[in-house]
Amino acid sequence: MKWIALMAALSTSLAAASPDPATYGPALVSEMVEGSSGCSAVEVAGDYLYAAGADYFAVFDITADPAKPKRIAELKGIKGSRQMAIYKDKAYITARNYGLWIVDIADPREPKLIRQFDTIELATGIAAAENVIFIAHRVYGVQLLDVTDPRFPRHISQVRTAEAQSVVYRDGMLYIGDWGVGKLTIADVRDLRHPKVVAQGTLDGFGDGVFLKDNLCFCSTGHDAKSGPTDARPGNGRGVEIFDISDPAKPKKLGVFKFPQFLPRDNDYWTSRVCGSTLFCVDSHNGFYMVDVSDPASMKGLGHLQLPPPVYKWKVPDDRKLSNDCCASLATGDGVVYIAGLTTGIHVVRAPAACRQPQPELRFEIPAAAPEAVDPRLQRYDLHCQVRRVAVKDDFVYVAASHAGLKLFGIGADGLKELRTWERECVYDVSVHGDTLFVAENNLDLAVYRIAADGDLTEIGRGQLDGNQSVQIVHPFMDARYLAVSCGTGRFSILDATDLTRMKPVYGGGAGGILYGDMFPVRDLDGVFPVNWHSRGIAWYDLNGPAPVATSTGNPPQGNQLDGIDLLANGLFVFPVRGARLALIDPKSPGEPKIVEVRGAVAGMPVCGIPTVCRDLVSFASRRDGKVVTLDLSAPENPFVVRDRCYDLSQGNCDRIAFHNGKMIIPAGHYGLFMEK
Repeated sequence: MKWIALMAALSTSLAAASPDPATYGPALVSEMVEGSSGCSAVEVAGDYLYAAGADYFAVFDITADPAKPKRIAELKGIKGSRQMAIYKDKAYITARNYGLWIVDIADPREPKLIRQFDTIELATGIAAAENVIFIAHRVYGVQLLDVTDPRFPRHISQVRTAEAQSVVYRDGMLYIGDWGVGKLTIADVRDLRHPKVVAQGTLDGFGDGVFLKDNLCFCSTGHDAKSGPTDARPGNGRGVEIFDISDPAKPKKLGVFKFPQFLPRDNDYWTSRVCGSTLFCVDSHNGFYMVDVSDPASMKGLGHLQLPPPVYKWKVPDDRKLSNDCCASLATGDGVVYIAGLTTGIHVVRAPAACRQPQPELRFEIPAAAPEAVDPRLQRYDLHCQVRRVAVKDDFVYVAASHAGLKLFGIGADGLKELRTWERECVYDVSVHGDTLFVAENNLDLAVYRIAADGDLTEIGRGQLDGNQSVQIVHPFMDARYLAVSCGTGRFSILDATDLTRMKPVYGGGAGGILYGDMFPVRDLDGVFPVNWHSRGIAWYDLNGPAPVATSTGNPPQGNQLDGIDLLANGLFVFPVRGARLALIDPKSPGEPKIVEVRGAVAGMPVCGIPTVCRDLVSFASRRDGKVVTLDLSAPENPFVVRDRCYDLSQGNCDRIAFHNGKMIIPAGHYGLFMEK
């Protein structure tokens, strides 16, 4: 609440302060790149500058004059770009909820899309080699992918960190900017199948961009400081910190250089590059900075730049409009720095110290996957893909199997038997209501199928959301008259599904924040349901009126951004709260949840994640940690852990569980599909 009050008080002052030339050097001048538009990622490779924006990938020739890039090619439809890595003739672009884009740039004048790949979570940071790439997934850590055949990337492993935002690789080690916890995290990935964190360095801000030069690691930091008086921390975590990594297991901080205080929490972009003894860094809306880092203990500002105002293409309240566009990333060329203006385009700063970054030859030997031990209480089915979600209908289970399509299994006395596959580009979610199956597929489609007695499917409807938004989670409510659909970011929609051949959005928006997973309950209560919004609390929605409405937002309790909600038989919604507690929430008094303690909690098995209620049981699947914890709620105010129905599936990422005759069916990401014996 203190933060909200502070932001309200400062909402009329959203301009970045003019940096003091005595500290940050003189104001710099930039030139716009003709033919460029808003973008989030820029990279230089060979004689070309590459840019990726909200809906495109572009190539610029910089041969004649690096300060005057000439646009020579564009590939439309590359949505949601965040960061980009170039390795030889491939461009790898992270795109948050759109996953990963792989583009063939063998001929820069004719870039071609090779693949859009479904990553574990919101793909943010990226580092690339010839046959392995490393993708930072915020709260899911870093995913290692085999791209020997870029048409068919294969999951290798995952190293979990607190909140990986950016990543860089060298000599068997990953250097990770860990966001909210403010850490430089170092992971040993010499064994690609079993990466492990070996060290951390403490940052005085939120961790993001990392860059290596010789035995130094340069860490960009943002938002709030982690030290000092509490009331002085907001907006003072912005800067760059240098570590000696001669021994990666023992990083030593050498120096800190702070950028000016900037309070609004808009757009999380921080990138650093170093040429010689000059560091170039973008600090989101706070601007671009050049810093002399020849003495890490006494760094000096060499110059700064603030971009012109944003070019808003969406409705922004006047008290949220910023005076300077976001510097989203940068790339260095011969005597120039290219700055990605998030809405304004590419800006060029002439800087004699700037240089092209070298690209070392880097190819890995990828070890074969060893047989994996399986909990003897479970049967495992390796589908060689990411198993996202499951839905049960009678003695059938439908599996959202990512790029392996939509799969049908029969359920028998001996477990599961695969019966059929419907090939799709990607399948994110499945949900059953009666004899109707709702499927989030092909990145943008919401498909509806009629289920036959033998489990076969007949398509009866198909639609997309306005604005080509992704469709990643779908829940039918009010006897399937409405569908709640998550787009995988900060928006969700409610569709009128009374006519399945003409589904239409009747509500769209959000409560401010991100839906980091399946934050909806499976069932509504008389047309009312809650949603857990990241950093905003619980919002309640009512489907009973002429149109769906949000009845209240920001309700307690403030839970984890990865925790979901489900409905108990007694009409209360259950929601996990940090510290082995549950909130039992009556929709008639949503602001007054009853908090109860869980008895018998198991060390290393937190009560968190996405709940599924089955009679007197509720099983929580933690997608982040790969753990399943089951509680007995026969007395809801006195819940206790059912130890023999708790499972460690941390080699994967568990999602919402389905039950069949009391047995769990567990989707566990790249670890496979599991069923209790």
